[in-house]
Amino acid sequence: MSLEDLDAYVWSQLSPRRYAAGRPLVARLTKRVVRKFPHLVMSQTRPESYDMVMHEIARSIERSERQNYGMGIILTLVLSALLSEIVKAVLRWWLQSASHRAVMLGWQTEMRR
Repeated sequence: MSLEDLDAYVWSQLSPRRYAAGRPLVARLTKRVVRKFPHLVMSQTRPESYDMVMHEIARSIERSERQNYGMGIILTLVLSALLSEIVKAVLRWWLQSASHRAVMLGWQTEMRR
């Protein structure tokens, strides 16, 4: 499995607002979610706390995107909703199998180099 496969999975899971954002933005945000995904924390967290942890990741990425690209209120709202969907899709993918969790860890290791 490649990061492009995850991009395709995430793209397929998003609502129609994905078209407003475009595939390059969704791919960039997916990569940022993978980079920030708290693998160790999530593996030690109870399922009922997953949403809270993932919400914090989405907020962190959103703040960074707003600072880097300077957005108005409308784009900020779209970005917030889109990031929420991307984070949830990545979490669903991560939960599907142990091999997905191992692949995610490998991607994170590569991204840190």
